[in-house]
Amino acid sequence: MTALTRVMDAVLAVGFAGLLWVLASFPIVTLGPATAGVCSVMNEWDEHGPPPVWSTYWGGFRRHLRQSLWLGFLATVVGTFLSIDLLYGLRAEDAPLRAVVLGAAVLGILALGGTLVFAFPVMVRYPAPWRRVVRNSALFAAAYPLSTLLCIGSVALGALAVTVVPALLPVVAGVCGWLVTRLARRVFDRFLARQQARAEAVAPGQHAGTHAPSGEG
Repeated sequence: MTALTRVMDAVLAVGFAGLLWVLASFPIVTLGPATAGVCSVMNEWDEHGPPPVWSTYWGGFRRHLRQSLWLGFLATVVGTFLSIDLLYGLRAEDAPLRAVVLGAAVLGILALGGTLVFAFPVMVRYPAPWRRVVRNSALFAAAYPLSTLLCIGSVALGALAVTVVPALLPVVAGVCGWLVTRLARRVFDRFLARQQARAEAVAPGQHAGTHAPSGEG
């Protein structure tokens, strides 16, 4: 496979995945499962190129349907309350505790955004109950703030591009899905490498007769 063919395959896969995202998220309530489908495609992407987009997308859509719907509902509820706090902090100039409410709203929105950009890659790569997915996503977002900000920034830039040129929505959806999943994969790989290094550092002590605490009192 030539370099040009690989590039064309990648462009077509990203564009097709983005188009499927637009079609699948059209009812709005299916925005979560549609995003899980995109992340499933990007998660299966390896050094040989993209996977079969159609089957991989709809497989991920169906597999994570219930969990992503629930996650989307929770994010909507939390986001609504944070938006109300933000508007209060911006408009209520002489209100008591305005600065506190405004600061808490901004931090909350950043925390919600960071958790969400990791939630779907975590859901796809490490299937688990929704509470564990949310917890692990928040921990990844807090532990790797630079990657989190890059993910949030890419989504924000994509949203701005779509606001200016709405026809770019399928392209932006595919590119953002690819970029966020790639950044999340790098975070996962770094985390696993760190865990492996810690395990290897502990192993010599164990062979020498030093055992890790069992946790029993």
